[in-house]
Amino acid sequence: MEKVPLTKQLVDQLETFIKEKLQPNDKLPSERDLSELYHVSRNTVRSALNELFLRGFIYRSTGKGTFVAERFDERTDVSGSYSFTKQMLAMNRQPVTKIQRLEKIAVPANIAKRMRIDPGTPVYVLDRLRIADKLPMMIERSYLPALTVPDLEKDALERSPLYDWLEEHYGIHIASVDEAFFAGLVSPEDAKLLRVAPASACLNIRRTTFADTGEIVEYTLSVARADQFVYHVHHVNH
Repeated sequence: MEKVPLTKQLVDQLETFIKEKLQPNDKLPSERDLSELYHVSRNTVRSALNELFLRGFIYRSTGKGTFVAERFDERTDVSGSYSFTKQMLAMNRQPVTKIQRLEKIAVPANIAKRMRIDPGTPVYVLDRLRIADKLPMMIERSYLPALTVPDLEKDALERSPLYDWLEEHYGIHIASVDEAFFAGLVSPEDAKLLRVAPASACLNIRRTTFADTGEIVEYTLSVARADQFVYHVHHVNH
């Protein structure tokens, strides 16, 4: 019978320990403690933890340690809802939005192309840190045409979901949203805001929002923690 590698044995043992003994966001013992507990070298522990990290069972927070990630069936599904606030409330989680930046700028050429407007057109750039139950979840950078949404107010956007504000204040009805998802690594700057290690896995989201007039009223680039979000697709064979 083929011998199971020591790292694989430890991965299986730690996976069972996490599933049976720990809850999401519980802290794991240190590498030294795990080494002593399972009678293996710290290199073996480190390899096993790396495997569990890549499989989404754990996440790391710089200077704090290693923690249990959300179960896949409890992570936020980004495929079916484009309102962070409403989705968090539906999951009985307390959402908070912290606006990092709200500024009117001349739109760069690469963003202008995505928004189907001329380069240099005035747009608002809105940077938001999304938080649920005091845990940083996502960073969003949105671009909105200044002529369509004049006089955006920071205080109002912190109190009300963006799409609700667009509907109530500007009479803009959101007709459709196109989203693209791709894997990435968290930059050092974003890692500080999300409280994860630099180069941690993340889910990048590119969203284009259309009003019922056909106009693009928002273009957003988001960085979401991979340990908190899952992209779920259901296929039906007709």
